[in-house]
Order: sequence, then C-alpha cells, then structure tokens
Amino acid sequence: MLDYKLPFLKKKISYKTLSIVMICIFALSLIPLLIMGFYDFPSADDFSMAREPHLYFAATGNFFGAIVEAFKKAIWIYYNYEGYYFSALLTCLCPAVFGEQFYFLVPFIIIAMLVFGVCYFFNALFVRAWKFDKHLSNVVSMATLIMMIHFLKDSKARNQGFYWWSGAVNYVFTFGMAFFWVGLLIRILYDENKKACMGKFIWACIWGFPLGGANYLTALELAIVSVLVIFICVMNKFSKIGVEGLGEIGEKYIKLLWIPALINLIGFGFSVTAPGIKIRTADTVSNSPVKAVLLSLYGTFNVIIDEMARWETLVVLLFLVPIFWVLAGKLKNKLRHPFVFALFAYGMVSSNLTPPYYAVSNFDEGRLVVLAWMEFVFFAVMTVFYLTAWIRGLWEDKAGAAFTVSDNDSFSGEASSVILVLAAILVYGSALCVVPNPHYYTATSALYEITTGNAARYKEENNERLKVLKDTSVETAVLKEYTDAPDMLFYKDITDPEFADYWINTNMATWYNKKDVVIERIKHEE
Repeated sequence: MLDYKLPFLKKKISYKTLSIVMICIFALSLIPLLIMGFYDFPSADDFSMAREPHLYFAATGNFFGAIVEAFKKAIWIYYNYEGYYFSALLTCLCPAVFGEQFYFLVPFIIIAMLVFGVCYFFNALFVRAWKFDKHLSNVVSMATLIMMIHFLKDSKARNQGFYWWSGAVNYVFTFGMAFFWVGLLIRILYDENKKACMGKFIWACIWGFPLGGANYLTALELAIVSVLVIFICVMNKFSKIGVEGLGEIGEKYIKLLWIPALINLIGFGFSVTAPGIKIRTADTVSNSPVKAVLLSLYGTFNVIIDEMARWETLVVLLFLVPIFWVLAGKLKNKLRHPFVFALFAYGMVSSNLTPPYYAVSNFDEGRLVVLAWMEFVFFAVMTVFYLTAWIRGLWEDKAGAAFTVSDNDSFSGEASSVILVLAAILVYGSALCVVPNPHYYTATSALYEITTGNAARYKEENNERLKVLKDTSVETAVLKEYTDAPDMLFYKDITDPEFADYWINTNMATWYNKKDVVIERIKHEE
C-alpha cells in the first residue's frame, strides 16, 4: 500500500478575505452588464404597455400626471387583458416614458433589486435568524448571484431578464422583491429592536398585497410561502410546531405573522380572478391543471437541469460545501430531513413552471426561462446547505464531537486548499469555454459586444431611427433594418410594409405620432 500525504495550504483563508474577494469579483463582473445599458433601446411591449403615460408626458411634461396615467393603464390591463396588476403597473412605468435617454437605467434598476433582495434574504436567514458569520453569508449571496446572472446561457433570457424593461421588471425585478419580502418576514421575528420589528411588520403588510399581483410565477411561489407561514402560525399557537431562537419580540410577532401572509393571499386572489384573464385566455391554448403540473415536474429536469445547468454550476455548489460546513456548526438544532427538503425544493422549482404550462402550454419565452433558472439556483444552493448540515450532524453524532474545517475566523488548511482548487478549476474551465465562445457567460458576452463595437453600432442605428421618428414632417417612418443587433439588447422589431398593422408597428407609430412605421430590409447580394 502507498503511504502519502496530500499537500495542504499552511496559510489559512479568512472568512473576511473570501467575502471581500467574492464581492469584488461580483462587482467587477457587473461592470460590462451595466455599460451595456447605455446601448439599450425600448422595443415591443415597451411601446404598448407604457404608451398612454408616455403620450401624456410628451404632451404636458407633467411627471406625476404620467404616474397617474400608468395607474390608469394598469387598471385597464387588469380588466381587459391580464391579472398581474402590480407587474402591469411596473411595466407601464418604463423609463422611456420620460425619454429614450433614460432607458439605460433598465439593467441598473433590475440588477439592483435582484442583488438587494437576495442579499437581504440571506442576511435575514443566515445572520439574523441563525446567527451565522456575516462574511460567509456574503460569500453565499455572491456565489448565488453569480450563478443566477452569469451562468444563464440563453441569450433571449439575458435580454428579457436584464435589458428589455417589459420582461425584466415584470419578472426579475419582482423576483428580487419577493426575496426582500420573505426576508422581511424573517427579520420581523429575529430583529432585536422593537421599533424596527414594527416597521418591518408594517412594510411586510404593505408589500404583501402588490406582490400578490406580481407575475404568476413569483406570485404563486409567494402564495405557497404565505400558506406555509399561516400553517406554522396556527401550529405554533397550538404548540405543535416550535420556532427556534425567538426572543420576547419574536414570540409576540409569531402570533401576528399570518397577517401579511393573508394579505398576500388576498392580493393573489385578486390577481387570479381578474376579469381580463377570461378575455386573454380566449386567444390562447391552455392545458388542464393536472397536465400543467405533470409538465412542470418533468420540465424541471428537461428544461432546467438538462438544457440549462452546466459544469460550472456544479463546481460553485461544491465550492460552497466548506462554507456550509462551517455555517452548519452554528445551528442549534440539527437538520434531520434531507429527503423532505429536497422534495420541497423540487416542488417549488417545478411550481415556477406551472403557470405558463397551464396558461399558454409552453415555456419558450426568455423571461420565463430566466426566472426558472434563478429559482433553480436558489433552491440548489439551499439544498446543498441542507445536505451539508445533515451530513455534519450525522458525523458529529457518530464521532461524538464536532468535525471542524475552521478556526475562529478562518478555514482550516484542508478547507482552504479545497476552496482554492475548486476556484482554479472554475477559472481554467471557464477559460477553455470562453475563448472559443465569448457568449458563454453573461459578463463575457456583454464584454464581447462592447469591445467588438456591436453594441455601439446598434446604438448608432437606433439614433438614426430616432432622427426619422422625431421628424415631425414624416408621416410614414421607414426605418432601416438592424445590421446585426446584439442578442443581449435586441428583443423584437417592427415588420414589413405589407404588415404595417402588426401590433409592434402600430404601437411604435402611436408612440412617435406617426401614421405608419415600417421597416426597410437590408438587400443582400446574391
């Protein structure tokens, strides 16, 4: 038999150092995404959903009047088209309402809400509730966000998730708000300041209703969470379920937490019973509820795991294992039901696919894909945490003592070595993937479009279009076809003169006060 020892680092990685490195990596990775916003331009539903607020603002210059018009349009949508009243309102508040020059704000607004929501949730659960190390909580947040944003491989999903307002604010923005709302519920129970808890309780009640009217994927997820919260409150009242770590304030609010949950369910009820749903469903092909559920259960494996998950996701999840091992040591009660939690996570991810399978019988649009992917990433992270904590509990039961990979505020040499090796594998593997395919990651795709001039050309071509669209002497605007629009920025365009009554054409024409808007195709040499 061979007798050998593996070399391990003598210098240990501190929690704070790893946190700073992860924050810096994530912040740097966002720079090209945000720069891309300066080349962005509205399209499709931006011109229809925000049409009335824009026309009002263009005619009067009244900012608050435009906001009122957005509310009016959202109400019209509720009664005539769709039930997600909160998402509809946000969509009507497109930055382009006040001028195309403000459309660059789209990725800033969307990404900021997602980052804030995810970080707020993990801080609430890991730091406030479970008293975990705040630096390691930051590491988990950054790793989760990197996977959510940069490991998203579908170009349509990147576009509709971060750069097309009507898709991004409807889905990713409200998804970030959902994390914030659940984080509020947690912090209500575990914040030690009585006044702060009262404030968070009020905010949870206020935001509960509008989030019930978010996109149906997010709204359904929150409805499930709300039902679970109410169930826990009832069981706790009858001493059937205990909530660990509650102080005097938490014991008070666990009796009241059903209120924001019920408000959220009422909001969801208003959304799913909207008059506009009946009108829209007359033009769509839907599935039965049972078939939609079955397709969703299958779709989690087919659409997400098979088609979207790649090797780098597995590497990052493994990277988190040493972090989770350290965090699990702080748990007062051991986690004993990994199969139940994995089943719950699978059900939650699958439920994200159910609304579109039920309503339109497919899951094709990028804005749906991006939300399904982010939901999968979150529950994959939480499942790995649960499994790691469960294994650590079994290990400690068997060994009779804690097995540690840390020393105070640093990882052990062995854990530090594992972290560095996995990081090296990720860097090396990424280089092999990005060199032949610069669109492999979201950040590298944005960087490629910027450095090659594709994004700048797209902006210049839109500027040329604006000259025509804003020329008051032109009644029928003929716009040149894009040379090669970047996938990350381009969603849908107007169409040929014979289809001048196409909905995108007509709404763009109304937006710019034109009789017609048509496209002039590029003539390719045969």
